[in-house]
Amino acid sequence: MNPLRTRCAAALGTLLASVALGSFAPASSSASSPPRELVVPSAAYPTVQSAVDAAHPGDRIALRPGVYREQVTIHKDLTLTGAGAGKTTILAPEHLVTGSDGLNSIVSLDNAARVTISRLAVSGPGAGTCDAGALGAGIRILGGAHLDLSHAAVSHIKDTPLAPCFRSANAVLIGDFPTGTGSADIRDSRITDYQGAGIVVLNAGSNATLLRNVVTGQKSISTDGIEYVDASGRAEQNTVSDNACREPDPGCGPDFFTEFQHAGILANTGVVVTRNLLVGNQLGIYGFGTMETSHNTITDSEYFGAAFQDGTFTADKDTIRGGGGGVAAIASAIDTTVRLDRVRITHVTGDRTRTFECCGFTATVTTQWPAVHSGRPL
Repeated sequence: MNPLRTRCAAALGTLLASVALGSFAPASSSASSPPRELVVPSAAYPTVQSAVDAAHPGDRIALRPGVYREQVTIHKDLTLTGAGAGKTTILAPEHLVTGSDGLNSIVSLDNAARVTISRLAVSGPGAGTCDAGALGAGIRILGGAHLDLSHAAVSHIKDTPLAPCFRSANAVLIGDFPTGTGSADIRDSRITDYQGAGIVVLNAGSNATLLRNVVTGQKSISTDGIEYVDASGRAEQNTVSDNACREPDPGCGPDFFTEFQHAGILANTGVVVTRNLLVGNQLGIYGFGTMETSHNTITDSEYFGAAFQDGTFTADKDTIRGGGGGVAAIASAIDTTVRLDRVRITHVTGDRTRTFECCGFTATVTTQWPAVHSGRPL
């Protein structure tokens, strides 16, 4: 007996019986409803949050040009599209409501929502201070949520007055410690004028792919550009600038063992850092663990173009030009090895390579192809 023929005959019998009994349900009851477009502002949806609350998963929300002074919390799969980052802005309200993570954020995603946001700006500043109501983040991603952000801007993420608050004012904050994850694809966007860091990715389950973004700190307070901490992802073709220690910041300084340094890109094992332009940062790239960098252009770094600490690193075809030093290898917890493969280092005022060793551990730098210093092979 042919099993396929038997199943087909059984299915045909069931179909004929259903027709005879009139038991077919209307076709529309089994088909999912097509996505709707909700327009803000409108009579039905005067605010962004009202549209988010009314939307079904998968719906699209269109934001007309204007300034929307409100917090937005998203728990479902949605698409939000503005009229352009220079025309549509979600602005921090005067009084921020604290989220489940204890932070005040302008836009928050959680509950494993998959959210697409494009062609709009998220902006501060917040009206709080370090002591009360500090702005936690421009966009917050937690609870396994995922953000696809493109052709957007996140700017002025800072308190009033500007101050170095702990865990405060990161433009985009993904995941958390000790628990909490999120993920993001961020591309073709501008992240500027933040008080803490531009994009921060935290925790082993968190991931971010960052492509063709402009990430710019400001010159009056200590900032970092992009941070991956125990997270994974890829930073490619981004332009990251103006991140360094600023006064007042008593913990900052050039000693890798007792002081803090700030970087354009800080990354760890599991992160690919390639084809970025890093300009005017204290450290261009600060790496930990086991990782590779390639084809990055790093200019005018205050301390070093790249610093690699406690692990095994390969830098391939990076270019370091100007600034205080070339490459630093730091060993503070394990032996550190740094391999420079066709890395060009030119016109630095300090050491082309330098090792920092502590506590019985060793740091080693090897060169696989003639490096260049001040325009001449070494």
